[in-house]
Amino acid sequence: MRDVPSLSASFAELRADHFHTGLDYRTGGVQGKDVLAVDEGFVYRIAVSPTGFGKALYVRHPSGLSSVYAHLRSFRPDIEEYVLQNQYSQKSFSVSLFPQRNQFRVTRGEVIASSGNSGGSSGPHLHFELRDSATEDPVNPLNYDGLGISDRMRPVIDRVILYPLSHRSTVNGSRTTLTLRTVPSDGSYGVSATTVPAVHGETGIGIKCWDTFDNSTNRCGVYSIEMLADGLKVFSFTADRFSYSETRYINAHIDYAARINSGEYIHRLHIQPGDRLSMYDSHVGRGVLSFNDDAEHEIRIIVTDTHKNKSWVTFRVKSVSRSPLPPAEPDCSKVIPWGRASDFTADGIRIHFPAGALYDTLWFNHKTRKSNNGYLAPIHTIHNETVPLHDRIRLSVRPDSVPRGMEEKICLAQINNKGTVSYAGGSYRYGFVSGEVNRLGDYTITADTVAPEARFSFARGANLTGRSQFTATILDEFSGIGKYEMLVDGEWILAEYDAKNNLLICRPGKSGMKENTTHTAELRVTDNRGNSRTIKTEFMW
Repeated sequence: MRDVPSLSASFAELRADHFHTGLDYRTGGVQGKDVLAVDEGFVYRIAVSPTGFGKALYVRHPSGLSSVYAHLRSFRPDIEEYVLQNQYSQKSFSVSLFPQRNQFRVTRGEVIASSGNSGGSSGPHLHFELRDSATEDPVNPLNYDGLGISDRMRPVIDRVILYPLSHRSTVNGSRTTLTLRTVPSDGSYGVSATTVPAVHGETGIGIKCWDTFDNSTNRCGVYSIEMLADGLKVFSFTADRFSYSETRYINAHIDYAARINSGEYIHRLHIQPGDRLSMYDSHVGRGVLSFNDDAEHEIRIIVTDTHKNKSWVTFRVKSVSRSPLPPAEPDCSKVIPWGRASDFTADGIRIHFPAGALYDTLWFNHKTRKSNNGYLAPIHTIHNETVPLHDRIRLSVRPDSVPRGMEEKICLAQINNKGTVSYAGGSYRYGFVSGEVNRLGDYTITADTVAPEARFSFARGANLTGRSQFTATILDEFSGIGKYEMLVDGEWILAEYDAKNNLLICRPGKSGMKENTTHTAELRVTDNRGNSRTIKTEFMW
């Protein structure tokens, strides 16, 4: 891309359930910009998917690094033809291809693709990654020269949060968190508290911060965070690299409840027992601060970006040796330890927590309530959705009744804190609907008997002569699209699936269709509960 680089997202930026694995380059809100290889090498993987990276190209370099280019519109012509041949031979839009080592060579600065908006992209841009070729671990591209990114901006520190972490801990005489707004002064920040916060017991610190780059106004992720207590470094986080296998640890690293309740991303500067994230450089006592004396203590948090721009916030807390409150009495259905497998059983429900599913010991609560919304079971409140899971748990719910012939249609449904009902999978066996879920919260059982919607974008008999493409809309409101197939004159034709827009795109010129002829089109769509719809039409092309 020959334009002056402008970033909209950075490496290890905080995202829902994952850290961002690369850099996002702006493309001016349009598709079709030239994408250039950052170095010589060869293409070792090509992937096409309606979600995730969409169309993506993977290049191996002699340096020991690999580069990834994602959300593309199209590939270099010879690569594009190779992909098309494989899509037709596999009769699948989604493909993951591994060409021979020297089949597609690239040179530094060569145009290898055009930028797009494919997959899970929310707008036209180029997602770019560098990876360690030996491990496929993403590494921070901003640690390498030659990308042309300019950054003279200090990181921003927006607020600091104090968390009481144990049943004996308090902050300002309360067991609730305390948020301190910051007051900026040329990189150095204070806090807006009128009095020094009083703390007792085990206390955690959180920080909301972000970085910006020249030629961009987006709030991007920061590179490193350090926390010092009375001059001693007790926590350090640096975003140099991580593995795909650990990216879900973001839910332990952030204040997950804040993300669920308000959409805010806050770095925890204290490490939960089950958090195995490799980006923690060093820590003392997992960054948990223990306040049991009668003295003031200075806390300093330093935030740095890859261009060595630095900001810091300094504030004091007043430790009190005696808690103003008696120890909290836990009220729970069962204690679920974070490091061991555990089971919970109650009337109409069974839950299996595998070892490693939790980041910390959970004082688990379960309740039920009836619903008048036509569900096939009571609504089971499985603790609450503000506590994250690292691994899926096995959930089994017993239906009150199963309508005859509906055994394959009933499924688990989750109801979030806004009342939105979503498909949670599962299958009916031995009197229960069982499945693996990766969220706590409200669950029940429902049935999906509604076939997907499907319609062509043109009227029967339409003359499409000269058009480069025709489209169809497919949509399923609950369990989602499971599979689809487009046939023209009885033969399979490639239909590119733009999942975020519920759109199928067919390009007759790439299919070998006979021109100036009346054709029949047949579209078959099936959802994830086996409901299907078939529509047919005719057109001239």
